[in-house]
Amino acid sequence: MVTHRRLFLFCVAVITMAATLSFVQVLAANGLSLLHVALTVVFVPLAAWLAQSFCTLTAGAFLLIWQRLRRRGSPPGGLEDRAAGLDPVLPRVALVMPVYNETTARVFAGVAAMRDDLAALGVAARFDVFVLSDTTDPDVWLAECEAWHDECQRGESLPALYYRRRLHNLRRKTGNIEDFVERWGGAYGAMITLDADSLLEARTIWSLTRRLDASPGTALIQAAPKLVRGETLFARLLQFAGDVYGPLSAAGIAFWAGGEGNYWGHNAIIRLNAFAACCGLPKLPGREPLGGEILSHDFVEAALLRRAGWRVEMAWDLAGSYEEPPPTLSDFMIRDRRWCQGNLQHGRILFARGLHWVSRAHLMTGIMSYLTSPLWFVFLILAGLQAWTLSVAEPVYFRAGTPWPTWPISQEEEAAALLAAMMGLLFLPKLWGLLLALTNSRDRAARGGAGRLVIGVLVETVLSALIAPIMMIRHTRFVAAILTGSGVDWTPQRRTAGRQTLLGAARANVDVLVIGVAATVAVLLYAPALGWWLVPVLAGLVSAPWLCLLLDSGKSGGPLARWGLLGIPEDRVPPPVLTLANEHEARLSALLASATPADRFAAVLLDPVRNARHCALVNEAGGGSALPPEVARRAEVIAVHLEQAALTRDERRALLERPNRLRRAHDQIWANRDGGLSGTPGPEPNVAA
Repeated sequence: MVTHRRLFLFCVAVITMAATLSFVQVLAANGLSLLHVALTVVFVPLAAWLAQSFCTLTAGAFLLIWQRLRRRGSPPGGLEDRAAGLDPVLPRVALVMPVYNETTARVFAGVAAMRDDLAALGVAARFDVFVLSDTTDPDVWLAECEAWHDECQRGESLPALYYRRRLHNLRRKTGNIEDFVERWGGAYGAMITLDADSLLEARTIWSLTRRLDASPGTALIQAAPKLVRGETLFARLLQFAGDVYGPLSAAGIAFWAGGEGNYWGHNAIIRLNAFAACCGLPKLPGREPLGGEILSHDFVEAALLRRAGWRVEMAWDLAGSYEEPPPTLSDFMIRDRRWCQGNLQHGRILFARGLHWVSRAHLMTGIMSYLTSPLWFVFLILAGLQAWTLSVAEPVYFRAGTPWPTWPISQEEEAAALLAAMMGLLFLPKLWGLLLALTNSRDRAARGGAGRLVIGVLVETVLSALIAPIMMIRHTRFVAAILTGSGVDWTPQRRTAGRQTLLGAARANVDVLVIGVAATVAVLLYAPALGWWLVPVLAGLVSAPWLCLLLDSGKSGGPLARWGLLGIPEDRVPPPVLTLANEHEARLSALLASATPADRFAAVLLDPVRNARHCALVNEAGGGSALPPEVARRAEVIAVHLEQAALTRDERRALLERPNRLRRAHDQIWANRDGGLSGTPGPEPNVAA
């Protein structure tokens, strides 16, 4: 592993130095100026960023080729250790899914699919599943309770399913996981962390579990999630890119990280005693957005585990780990805004004592993934100024003290060669991914054949090139907002696309459009020679509203999907866990649609069985409501003496979060209706009773 890292660092250093020297040579042909120095200062980190990305993806390609050669002629791996893995002496494993105001049917469909797949594999006895809700909407909360109760009735051979909703959403997802670890973690040896849109095949869950069993010095094993179930063109674009190039990234990181790997927050197995001992996260000093709660907790938790001596590994060779992409570019940006703040917070942690230097490299990589955008923006502005100064400056042929002329030196060929080399660093890894996919007959057929695969890569490359300048402007705004003190709200992630119009897309991208038009006019007027080099950037900025409308609208990806482009193998032959998830989502959607939110609230308020079950769930979760007591008192009076429809959302939530008041309201309603409580309350009142 040390050799791998030295080779990797050597390649990154050589490429960065060669690119920088070539760049300086081009700039200094006719003398260096302060503008040239500024350009060089900005160019160096950008060259290093491109170099590390190229070397990571290239190392990943070689690792995948080596894996393919090793597997050739070898018998397929099996699950011979299944019986050993079910030894009752081994610790149990919890599948932990935190949720926050998510679409209930989608959440519990994934849970149901994984439970079914584990039972079909015959390993359900070692696993329990926890849905850890931080939902604040009372209507969604009651829907979760109903879906959980329905799922619990399906069979005894499935892994046990537990549901808990916190009354007070302290510290967001980090606090949700922390609450689980403190209250229930002692009963389990490990947990597999999931997002609300996560899906893991049973074979993947089992492989992660057995790898952790076999490696007592390992605290965390991260499986690389693959994007699936996308419907819009944007989602399919992300899926296709992740399918073709994603394995190179995961394998490349594993190549140089080794036992100092990283954690991406979900689809990973974690040893619970190590996590409990090492991963309590303090608040950062100072105010938000750079202080306060750590938003991107996963990188930090991996670094803390490694600091304590535990190994953190990347399971780059495991398939069967899935998540869903953001449906639209707008949703992607909303998520990226939160990630940007979390990653910039890592600058406060980067130099913490005791961290392994590879852990610091992971943290720095996360920071640079957002800082490169303002650096590119500044670089383009400086390059434009350089082109303008060259266009307006008069050449000086005779300098003081010299009787002979000094002719300007043209560096156009050298500049073109440097640009081609930088483009190679950016686009050659796409070629590695394409070649790996083309040379595997099974993968090639699963993606629709060689022709569709090549065309798909071309389409993805063009669209990604147009999206890149929009991302540059957005990330630059994010970084500027965060550095000037603007924080981010904790909002649920939208999983499905809404209806988009050109006017809405123009409003959402008015800043990008204005910058694009202004930059185009400036280039044409003052630096026309630069225009051809900037066509991809200017085209992406000017076409932003139309591009977003194209990417965000339409189900199933539109014409490209009908032509079989941008497809992934899971589209053609879905694995069982995805098929099960789709079936369960249809079933649960029908179940939840059979009653309105008002019906569910009335049932909890009026039905003795549901009332008792709800009160027991709240008491089991513990804690106190975050809403003021007077809201619950008012809600109780309205529910008993007026009608449930008059309750606001906060009043419904306040009443549902206080079992004593909810039970008393239930008793008073029946007492008022019957003149006294009895064992058989009679016909159920209507919703407005």
